[in-house]
Amino acid sequence: MKRQRAARRRRKAKAKETASRHEFAIRLTSIDQLFWEFDARPIAEREISADARWAMLDEWDRVRELEPSTLVIYAPASDRAATDEDAISRAIHSGLDSASGPLKRVDPLSRQEKISLRLGLVFWFASILFSTGIDRSSQDVLAEGISQGIVVVGWVALWPPAARFMTEVVPHFFNRRRFAEFADIAVRFVWV
Repeated sequence: MKRQRAARRRRKAKAKETASRHEFAIRLTSIDQLFWEFDARPIAEREISADARWAMLDEWDRVRELEPSTLVIYAPASDRAATDEDAISRAIHSGLDSASGPLKRVDPLSRQEKISLRLGLVFWFASILFSTGIDRSSQDVLAEGISQGIVVVGWVALWPPAARFMTEVVPHFFNRRRFAEFADIAVRFVWV
């Protein structure tokens, strides 16, 4: 009998620790999961990671019609002593506010991406010019094949920027309003 009561108490305690189906919540294995791992700024100034933003957005889509008033973050109790809940809340609000604007505010192009884009465009234009020169100089079938191959190589140079456009810029354009819906939501921590 005592064992059954103890087991029942453990189950009730465990049930309180887990999110309900109607709760706007995310579970973390570490508070550090919220942030970009190389950011050394104070917590309140840090950018939340793209993974954390997308997890929050997915959860919001699941429960938004219930109009939750609080984002519940289930985090390990071992992180509690070193965590400034107010600073993390400010960082989350700032990150979600940025996410509700243009992508360049929340995820600007890195130096490498900017260089890749510029080089890709230059290489593409150069391949078009070179291909056009080959086409005009000869009507040979082999020369025309080489000319078209050069244009294809020019297009390949633009694949990384085109991939970013299709997988990040366009989806962000459609998700901005959703981020704005919960950018100012209250944040509550549950330490498990």
